[in-house]
Amino acid sequence: MNTDDDCGYFHVCTDGTSLAWMFKDANDFAYGINRIAVCKVLTGVIVLNFSLMDNHGHFLLYGTYTKCLKFINRYKVLTGKWISHKYKVPKYLKHLPTSIIPLKSEEDILDVASYIDRNAIMAGFKGLPSEYPWGSCQLMFKNGKDRLAKCKRIRDFSENELRDLLKTRVTMPDDWLINDEGMIMPECFTAIDTLEKLFKSPARYLYFLTKKLEGKIDLDISQSQKNFVPDMELRKTATDLALKMFGTSDIDSLRASEKIRLARRLKSEYLSSHKQLGRILHLDAKLLKGFV
Repeated sequence: MNTDDDCGYFHVCTDGTSLAWMFKDANDFAYGINRIAVCKVLTGVIVLNFSLMDNHGHFLLYGTYTKCLKFINRYKVLTGKWISHKYKVPKYLKHLPTSIIPLKSEEDILDVASYIDRNAIMAGFKGLPSEYPWGSCQLMFKNGKDRLAKCKRIRDFSENELRDLLKTRVTMPDDWLINDEGMIMPECFTAIDTLEKLFKSPARYLYFLTKKLEGKIDLDISQSQKNFVPDMELRKTATDLALKMFGTSDIDSLRASEKIRLARRLKSEYLSSHKQLGRILHLDAKLLKGFV
């Protein structure tokens, strides 16, 4: 497992078997893409490619394990708020399992990138992967200038217009482009050039795209430690949260009631077990079950 100081490539995804739906219409998908851009800005990860399906999402990210974890957790929180506001279904994604799988070789990276781009047709999309509108495959080895011709730059909008349009207060790069539907264009926040260099040529990309990778990668996903955050990462997260919530990063100096509040936050955002929370916060796991 990569440590917090190690950058690497990760396949990050939500469980496609846990929900009946996650995105219901084009508006949901467009703002789902916007949230990828927001989470990139918030965490500093590099997004190489992605695909949003109706009930799950896949992302190929470059960064530290901790940043990738923050990316997917923040994505779930923001998407959950969208669903709660639009469909009146609170806490819909609260217990949605996720996987963060480190990729150990260049072939692993290319396999996962191709798997993500193939995901739409494997889910029943009636067209080529490059025609799927809610993924980044449409950008690979293409001249996308025509797609961007009618877009406006973020700098062309007022602050209030942007908040109303993007549904966020996060400051986005002012040269990024937004289309008529209010969607941030994926060309702005995905490192397609980097991915193309890894594939080296369109012919090599097409070779990988035709590989039947579903069995291998689906097995990797099913065997991954879903929702498990190693103690080292969770301990750092806990100290950061303690500083933010209580003004100190010294867990041992917190009152019992403050530790309980911190445990509830960690349980909610990272689905940590009572046993793990007990180790991190120096509390009795059995006691935690009565409060968290």
